[in-house]
Amino acid sequence: MQAIKRRVREFERLGKDGIVKFNFRPFLDLEVEATVETELAFCISTANSSARSGLKFQKSLEDLDLSKIDVEKLEKLLKEAGVRFHRKKAFYIRHALEKFASFKADWKPERDLLVKEFYGLGLKEASHFLRNLGEKNVAILDRHILRWLGYDHRSLTRKRYAEAEIKLQKIASEYEISVSELDLMIWFSKTKMVLK
Repeated sequence: MQAIKRRVREFERLGKDGIVKFNFRPFLDLEVEATVETELAFCISTANSSARSGLKFQKSLEDLDLSKIDVEKLEKLLKEAGVRFHRKKAFYIRHALEKFASFKADWKPERDLLVKEFYGLGLKEASHFLRNLGEKNVAILDRHILRWLGYDHRSLTRKRYAEAEIKLQKIASEYEISVSELDLMIWFSKTKMVLK
């Protein structure tokens, strides 16, 4: 599917160039100019919230200086976008932006480092962030993907996450596509949208 290929190219461009314009048409009448920092904020915002509200929030960050944005402003933007748990996520995002700025010079994206060092990033959110920077072999095991794989999304331990990810990697290999493409294909089959 062309929309999936286009999205994967956009992810790669974001990881390589640090900025990209995502075009969500025909699924949503929305374009979002994303930086690595706003992508990090987006991935934190979507945990237990909808992708649409996360995209609306990310769009609201486009013209802001994220190095100076405070928790109160983030909380307001998250709430206006309809993101659940906006107070806690505002704190997580502010912390993540500060932490990311300190890592930026020698940045090597590693999921375990993200989970360990960044508030609000579990395995799924860290995988989401890495995938959206062009990493092709990590799985974003949300409820849609887990149900498709036959897993209960409510009892996902680190070990079961790794097992499910390996299962998804094997399936992707059988179809000769990347895990990120398979992830987007499954998500499309469940939601009829190619977002991120």
